[in-house]
Amino acid sequence: MKSTNKIEEINRNSFEEVDLLNKQADEARKDNNNLSLSVSKEAISMAQLLGYSKGLAKAYLNAGISCRLSSNFEAAIDYYQEALKINRRLKDKKAESRTLNSIANVYYSLSNFDKAIEYYDECIFSLQSIGDLDFEATVLTNRGLSYQLNGDLRAALNNYLESLLIYKRHNKNIHYALYNNLGIVYLETGSYQESLLYFTKALKETQAAKNVIDESFTLANIGRTYIYMNDFGNAITYLSEAMIIMKKYGNRQAETQVFANLGKAYMKMRCFPEAIKYYNRALKYYREIGDKSSVDHTLCELGELYFELNDYRASKQFFMDGLEVSQKINDIMNVVRINTGLARLYLKFKDTDKALTYLNAAEKLAKAAKSYKDLSKICMVYSENYSISGDFKEAKLFLDKHYKYLEKINNLTESNKIQAIMLGHIKNTEVTKEPAYYYNLQKDQIVSVA
Repeated sequence: MKSTNKIEEINRNSFEEVDLLNKQADEARKDNNNLSLSVSKEAISMAQLLGYSKGLAKAYLNAGISCRLSSNFEAAIDYYQEALKINRRLKDKKAESRTLNSIANVYYSLSNFDKAIEYYDECIFSLQSIGDLDFEATVLTNRGLSYQLNGDLRAALNNYLESLLIYKRHNKNIHYALYNNLGIVYLETGSYQESLLYFTKALKETQAAKNVIDESFTLANIGRTYIYMNDFGNAITYLSEAMIIMKKYGNRQAETQVFANLGKAYMKMRCFPEAIKYYNRALKYYREIGDKSSVDHTLCELGELYFELNDYRASKQFFMDGLEVSQKINDIMNVVRINTGLARLYLKFKDTDKALTYLNAAEKLAKAAKSYKDLSKICMVYSENYSISGDFKEAKLFLDKHYKYLEKINNLTESNKIQAIMLGHIKNTEVTKEPAYYYNLQKDQIVSVA
């Protein structure tokens, strides 16, 4: 009997050593991720020797987190899967759900959003079986973001609003990430008042949390919103505040995106020298890091800017350079935009045939993408083209099409508003006076994604 008790005591002490190692791995990760991984591996070895399943699962999870943070995603998934096997064998639903969320987050980081959603689905199912509403709200936010980046805005909105409803029903503090992501959905659907409402809430929360990095992201999102609202004074104010913070903390990539947005704001204000200055700063950095998607968008912006300056030679050159990049990386929507810009350019020279060639190409792609916003613009240029040609019947036809597409855009926006109102999240859309920054809620940290 005494011998059995002694063995139990040795095991208990040994298990505590594993738990201590796991705790040390958690602490080390804050300052030294490599050390955290090393300690986690030591915990894995000891737990395996002891047959300590719970400690082993935790050690595998810690190792997975460290690998994810160092972008070793393949190893992270392997460690997480080992943890998942053990947690399921132990029927530990809480640990299982956290592991499923971690696996989903890796696939999110790999931009494999379908796979991420699959694991978020499993995670939510597991959480619902134990009634863990707090974490369910977090995972709903993560799943919403995956839907959002996968192009399904309606599903994204549903997930965000469901998460918001859980927080409100249980009087929980709402994380700024959720407010921010809701703001982006409404921004992408043209619901600017709602977008500003949620970004403002997000800003308040980031300031309360004294998280200056995420505060700068939110300031940038508010500035972007004001651009779309044609309130360029406020846009420049918020973007400039964001830029100061980003510059201070050395976030060059985020700062560059602010440069591009400032360029847009100044262009809308017709302050062309300032616009050119900021666009050129952005373009220089995007080319340095090989960000082709941002390069082609900036080239398009510069094409439109020089069009407004009546410098058609420079405008055409920027458009053609942008078109080449856009086609290479298959950026369909920018191809649409540039083709539309080139059509407008050729109309300045009364070359209606050349303009029609570019319009037809733009329309075909925009229809396939169901981009009503682009189609409304294309139809306006079609109408101008036929007016110049003297075919006023066709001009009227395309003008009518333009208004029909505008109606579809408004209907989409209204459907989102109605959905939000029905759930009781928007009581008053009156707020006092293309989304840049997302947040993914993860177990161990908040990750911002530009």
